[in-house]
Amino acid sequence: MMTKYFTSAVVRFDPLSQRKTARIFLARIPPTTRNLIKIRTEFLGKSSTHKPLISVTFRDGKTIDLDPSKESIGDVIEQLDRHSRALHLQEQMNS
Repeated sequence: MMTKYFTSAVVRFDPLSQRKTARIFLARIPPTTRNLIKIRTEFLGKSSTHKPLISVTFRDGKTIDLDPSKESIGDVIEQLDRHSRALHLQEQMNS
């Protein structure tokens, strides 16, 4: 996962849920990058009215919101990497 272009991430999930997409996403962020990205986690309980969410903001200001209860970790990484590759390509062209 290309986390170089992330500026912030919000991960909202139920820690007791069988779906592990949100937890795997957090584990995939390298320790060296965790200091550069503003990461906010919110834990949902059974009585919570909020839905699970992975929201990533990129350097260019674009925000991608994903539902970890409906998507696999492969789908989440693919969507985030698609925009990261576009930013990487744009960075290379400007250099």
